Amino acid sequence: MDDRLDEVIKKYPVTVKSRRRIRGAVLLDTNKGIYMIKPYMASKKRLLFEEGVKKLLLDSGYMDVDYAIPNIDDELLTDDGNGKKWLLKKWYSGEECDIKDIRKVLLASSNMAVLHKIMAIGQDSTCALPVKTNKLDIRGLFLRHNREIKKVYSYIRTKRQKNEMEICILNSYQNFFEQGKRAEEFLKESGYDKLFNNTITEGRVKHGSYNYHNIILSGDHVITTNFEKADIGFQITDLYDFIRKVMEKNSWNMNTGIQIIEAYKKERKLEKEEQKVLYALLLYPEKYWKLVNFYYNGRKSWMSAKNFEKLRRVCGQEKERINFLKEVKKLLI
Repeated sequence: MDDRLDEVIKKYPVTVKSRRRIRGAVLLDTNKGIYMIKPYMASKKRLLFEEGVKKLLLDSGYMDVDYAIPNIDDELLTDDGNGKKWLLKKWYSGEECDIKDIRKVLLASSNMAVLHKIMAIGQDSTCALPVKTNKLDIRGLFLRHNREIKKVYSYIRTKRQKNEMEICILNSYQNFFEQGKRAEEFLKESGYDKLFNNTITEGRVKHGSYNYHNIILSGDHVITTNFEKADIGFQITDLYDFIRKVMEKNSWNMNTGIQIIEAYKKERKLEKEEQKVLYALLLYPEKYWKLVNFYYNGRKSWMSAKNFEKLRRVCGQEKERINFLKEVKKLLI
């Protein structure tokens, strides 16, 4: 493999000083800076979309993205002779965003808002892809997840012998299921359809994986990487995903969550429909659903101690989460 990779690297106008392996890729220290080279598994069309979004950012003055570097044949992908395609990307020195550090979290939130302001490609953009509207069907997702939670509850009730996790699900079901139903109902009155139409018309792009792994900080400088899941979609879901993951790691600290939203809003004004959809997303007990669904689709004769502990943590943080939801409703609705 190293020999094949050496041949691939020779096709780029860089001289490598040193290299080291990282998660799924190789970092290269070269005469022109730091680069990352990694296998690319998606289609060329998909790559052109990703790079089209990054070009939009670059043309708008947002320079800190991991844009692809063409090889000496002016191609973005390089074949290693064994059927594998490789992609060379600009990379940066720095550290992943520490979601326990509120200052860094707020920098990342502000950065997300800047991205969202720029990432509206429009219907006629050369980087546009056909829109799959099912990816925007949050209402259908809530409805399906609620049915699944209820199905698991009914299944466990019929069991004669129940393990600790099953008892925990039974005891916590009513609270979380009611939250799911309220989120589903709230979404119906949120102006969802208007937001959907605006998203499609303007070609608004979400990052799709805006988490600490893909945010590099160099001092107060924020770099955004890995646009593999970027697509036309509700940008507010990026903010929701970021808030939820930070809050879970910070025991749903109310002030942290409010500051994340306010840092975002300083850079990009949220439409009233976005605010309502964001509240509905935060209200929905996604982590609870994930654990319940994992239990149901797993081997029920064996209880995962790890997932039971996660479920206990979710239930244990519920008081703090409810307090946060009360405050965030005042801010958004």
